[in-house]
Amino acid sequence: MKNIIFIALLAFLSAACTQPVSRSFMAADNPNIAYIGRFDFSDVKRPVFMYSGCAIRTVFKGTSVELVMKDDSLRNRFTIIIDDSLFVITANKRNSSHLLATGLQNKKHTLEIIRRTEWHGGNSTFIGLNIDEGKNLYRPEVKERKIEFIGNSYTCGFGNEGKSRAEHFRYETENNYLTYGAITARTLNAEYFTVCRSGIGIVQGYGGGKDFTMPKLYDEVTIKNKMTWDFTQFQPQLVVIDLGGNDLSAPLDSALFVTNYVDFLKRIRKNYASAKFVCVAGPSSPGEKWQKWRRYIHTVVEQFGEIDPAVYYFEFKTFEPSGSDWHPNVAEHKKMADDLVPFTRKLMNW
Repeated sequence: MKNIIFIALLAFLSAACTQPVSRSFMAADNPNIAYIGRFDFSDVKRPVFMYSGCAIRTVFKGTSVELVMKDDSLRNRFTIIIDDSLFVITANKRNSSHLLATGLQNKKHTLEIIRRTEWHGGNSTFIGLNIDEGKNLYRPEVKERKIEFIGNSYTCGFGNEGKSRAEHFRYETENNYLTYGAITARTLNAEYFTVCRSGIGIVQGYGGGKDFTMPKLYDEVTIKNKMTWDFTQFQPQLVVIDLGGNDLSAPLDSALFVTNYVDFLKRIRKNYASAKFVCVAGPSSPGEKWQKWRRYIHTVVEQFGEIDPAVYYFEFKTFEPSGSDWHPNVAEHKKMADDLVPFTRKLMNW
């Protein structure tokens, strides 16, 4: 895939040198737009989303395409893929309009818009697309294989484009598209679905806060909205859960951790009757924390396995993370995916 981050600049220069192009507006409720991830469709013409990895996908015909999308914080970043070209935009336009490409060949083009940054960047609202006047959208491919990744900062991609451990988090250095989960899903030709928040845990979040836990927040769809997710909208064949590292950042009752984790798995099973579950330990530096993490996840799998055999243990190889604030960088995420892919391929016969 070509990485052409200068396409937006070319589009701007081209537009500045030509007469305004007449366009047709395609609203967000167009049936030829596919949504992958958690979206609030209370207003079908303005779906709202907050999670890393949420994707909007379609096929358009014509020479140009413009995205119309409102962003609460004006700082969330998106991977844009048009055909075989990939580039990045920041949703910082107060008028919500982002010219993605112009001067394309007058034919069908695939388009995917993927959120790179996580929930604390606020909600994003997709309004629609402007394409050449008289042109249409066409239904994109949606894969039959589906994987849900539930996790913390490792799943989000916190600081994975940071230059060193000494560099602190910035939105510009978070790229969910190049996380172990996203790479694994693409390699296995599966749709990628995430529920992740940096700092979250099973019993407690990073530092010991008891309110910031996945069991408490798992059903949420967007920020500042009591709406809960309708699990019938997405039924994965595989659920990968990578939680526990933040729980171990403060004194932890191991029995409570195991009990809460097993209860959480029971709850997920009610939503996904036939999915296989993979409970992950790591990645981690070697040491006492790592040994506890492995032991606790093994215990979870053993206890839940007594009532449900479709649960499996997986651990990443130990390493010292090199990204921002001691998080895995892009190269390390790739190595994590290299570990997870063969395990998953064998488990799912994919």
